[in-house]
Amino acid sequence: DQKLFAGLLIKCVVQLELIQTIDNIVFYPATSKKEDAEHMAAAQNSIKIKEEKYCLDKKSLLVTSAGFKGKSKPNLLKQETSSLACCLRILFRMYVDESRREAWDAVQRRLLSVCSEALAYFITVNSESHREAWTNLLLLLLTKTLKISDDKVR
Repeated sequence: DQKLFAGLLIKCVVQLELIQTIDNIVFYPATSKKEDAEHMAAAQNSIKIKEEKYCLDKKSLLVTSAGFKGKSKPNLLKQETSSLACCLRILFRMYVDESRREAWDAVQRRLLSVCSEALAYFITVNSESHREAWTNLLLLLLTKTLKISDDKVR
């Protein structure tokens, strides 16, 4: 069991490295982090504005545990959030790229599917720390959606 667990743990680490490598190749290392920071700052600013105006209160899709026994389950939350963020960035970029116009219908279907699944999964998450880990994902999804032209949204 220890050898199996060690092997699976290594595979998890390699998978995370691959996800981060793809993100870095497609978007450059600083771009994704800068974009996430901008989304977070914009959201925090929006929350502050809404609180002042309305006195409001602040209140990778399925993490698998297959093959793990007992309490020895790896934390795959980083793989879950990193892979979904990379996928969303790629799909949103393709959806507005004029050179990929012929693929827009297929990209749109995939984008709607991924976003729907992500939102459906998020509303089932009970753990506060798990929900917090998804904050940047939701900000990315919503911010990218807002940047799509009105014609494309129609």
